[in-house]
Amino acid sequence: MSLLLWQLQMMGADATVWSEIPAWNGSVLGQLTPRHAFDPTLTTGVAVVVAVGAVALAVVGRRFSTRRQLLVGSGAAYATTMLGLWAGVRLVFWRFAFDPVGDAPVVAPVLVGFAIVIAGQFVLPVYLFVSHETWTPLVWLFGVTWALGEFVLLVGGESGGLFALLVWVVGLLPPCLGVLVVTTGGELLLRRFDLSNPLRS
Repeated sequence: MSLLLWQLQMMGADATVWSEIPAWNGSVLGQLTPRHAFDPTLTTGVAVVVAVGAVALAVVGRRFSTRRQLLVGSGAAYATTMLGLWAGVRLVFWRFAFDPVGDAPVVAPVLVGFAIVIAGQFVLPVYLFVSHETWTPLVWLFGVTWALGEFVLLVGGESGGLFALLVWVVGLLPPCLGVLVVTTGGELLLRRFDLSNPLRS
C-alpha cells in the first residue's frame, strides 16, 4: 500500500525533478563504469613511454651514478611518476573519490606506503640488473610499468579514492613478482650451463 502511495506522489511531482533524474543516473553510471580517462591509444602510448623511460633510467643510471644513487634516487623518481599519473588523471580528467585536503591526515600515510611499494617495484629488478647483470629484470620492469601505467589511467568504478592503488599493490603486483623470480632465476640457471657442451656443465 505504501509503495502505491509513493508511486502516486511521484506521478504528481514537479516535471523538473523528473528531468533531472536521467542526468543524475547517467552521472552515477559514468562513475561506476571503468574506462580510459582519454583515448585508449593515447593511454597505451603514455604507458609505453613511461615504461621505456623507466628502463632507460636504469640502464643510463647504472653507468653515470653509484648504486645507492641509482636505487634510492631513481626509485623515488619512479614512484613519484607513477603516483603523479594516478593523481593527475583524476585531478584533470575525473575527480578524487575523497577530499585531498580534508582527508590528508588519513590519506597521506597510506600514499607513503603505496609509494614505498611502487618504488620497490623499480628497485628490485634494477638491483638484480646491476648486481647480477641479468636482463630479464629489465624486460619485467618494462612490462610491469606499462601495466601499472594502463591501470592507473583508468577512471570510474572505484569504491574509494585509493582503490586502484590497493588493487595493484595487493592483488596484481604479487603475481608479477612471482614472474620476476621465475624468469630471473631461469636466466641465472642457464648461465651455469655451457650450452655448447651441456653434459660438462
